[in-house]
Order: sequence, then C-alpha cells, then structure tokens
Amino acid sequence: MSIRTGAKRPRRASSSSGEGGLRKTFVLAASSLFLYALFRDMNLAKTLLLVAGLIGAFAVSRVPTRAILGMKYPLICLSFGLSAGLFFYPSIRGYAAQLASLFLSFYSIALYLATDEEKAKKPYKQMIALALLFISSSYNLIMTSRPEVILPLTITSILFLFILNRTKSLPVLGAYTLVILVILYARHCTGFGYSLRVSGVERYLLLGAAFLLLFISFVGFVKDSGPTRVVAFFGSLYLSIDLLMSVGFSFRGILMHQPSMALLIVSPLLGLTMKGGGERT
Repeated sequence: MSIRTGAKRPRRASSSSGEGGLRKTFVLAASSLFLYALFRDMNLAKTLLLVAGLIGAFAVSRVPTRAILGMKYPLICLSFGLSAGLFFYPSIRGYAAQLASLFLSFYSIALYLATDEEKAKKPYKQMIALALLFISSSYNLIMTSRPEVILPLTITSILFLFILNRTKSLPVLGAYTLVILVILYARHCTGFGYSLRVSGVERYLLLGAAFLLLFISFVGFVKDSGPTRVVAFFGSLYLSIDLLMSVGFSFRGILMHQPSMALLIVSPLLGLTMKGGGERT
C-alpha cells in the first residue's frame, strides 16, 4: 500500500501544475486581447506599454501570496500619508502624485475589503476604518485631478460587499456615495457626457475580454476564496463597471480615456488573476 500511495502523489502534483499552467496560458491570452483592445491604434510606444504590462502581470503572478497580503497596511499608511502631503504641500500635485493616488486608492481598498471580515463584536470599528480609507482615497483622487475613479470604485465596493453578504458596511458606503456626489457636483467635477471614438468591433472586443476576465476570476473565487482570488475578483468587477459606464453612459472612465495610466491597476490585477490556488497554505 505504501508503494501505491507514493506513486499516486506525483500524479496529483503533475495534474495540479498542469492545470495551473493551462490557467495562466488562458488568462495571458485573454489579458493580451484585453490590453490590445484597450490601447487601440497601436504604435511603437503603445506596443512597448502593452509588453511592459504583460511582463508586469507575469511578475506579479510569481510573487508569493504572503508578500502581496503583507502590502495591505503599508499601502493604507501610504494613502493616509499622501493625503497629509497633499494637504500641507499642494504643490506636489503632478503626474507622479496622480499615479500614486490612483495605485494607492485602488489597491489599499481592494486589499482591505479582500482580507477584512465582518465581526459580530464592535462592527463600528470596521465601519470607521472603511470610511476613513474611502475619505482619504477620495481626497487624494480629487486633489490630483482624477475624480472619475471615485464613482466606479465606490459602486464596485458596494456590489462586492453585497455579493459577499457583508451588508453591515453597506449603509456607510451608501451615505459616503451621496456625500461624494454632492462634493463632486459642487466642484463641477462631472464625469458624464464624454464621447468615445471606438468602433463597434473594438467596443465589443473590449467588453468581451473584460467580462471573460471577470468570469475567470469569479470561477477562481468560487473554487477557492483565498485572499488574492478575492482581490482579483474585485478588480475584474471594477474593470467591467468602469467599461460599462464609459461605453454605455458616456462616462470619463480611467480605462477608456487614460489607458496608459490605467495600466497601474490592470497589470497587477492580471497577475493576481493568473495566480493559482492553495493560498491558505
């Protein structure tokens, strides 16, 4: 019996590694299609950005899960630190600050929501922490002239918490959404009414690739609800919502109007989608 059981273990490992390799290949193909449709009108500079994005995604897929989850609190602290810096030194608002606010806002919220769980005792502490994180992120995005990220990110967070049946924080996010809409309206930061020069083929190709990535991340999330799978599902949901708002409602989303800047979100997200299971071990 010991010889037989010893012979079976390599087969399971081989089967698992083969499944992981097939998954990475399939996600890489869908990612290439998505990035190609996102950049459109390819030239040398866009081709180099696309290649850099795919290389970055593959690099992220090789990073240990523990290291990715360990970035949660550093990113949150950096987001708060950027808010303080923008408040005391408004002159630092530039392209570098825009990139930092975009990356920190998205991934600090994504990692927080993916790793935090509702607790029966003292849920108000989690609500306060979530509200402070959203306030800091919104302040950074508004101060760096990227307010169009706030609305899709908030809608994604509400849908994400609803899908995970974590409804205690929904009233906080609902109230936050109303407040931020009033602030954006008062500052004349309307994001609707922007037309897109996208052909029908490119539009359906982009939406199809985005929802294919959403389907892949959702299947992975259902099979293994490890933290990185949850982050990948959150990010894919955000991509789909941003694209739907841009294509269907003429919203100035970050993906369609600033694809090179959006690569900061898309590239690590594709790498997380490529990662296999077994995260809890």
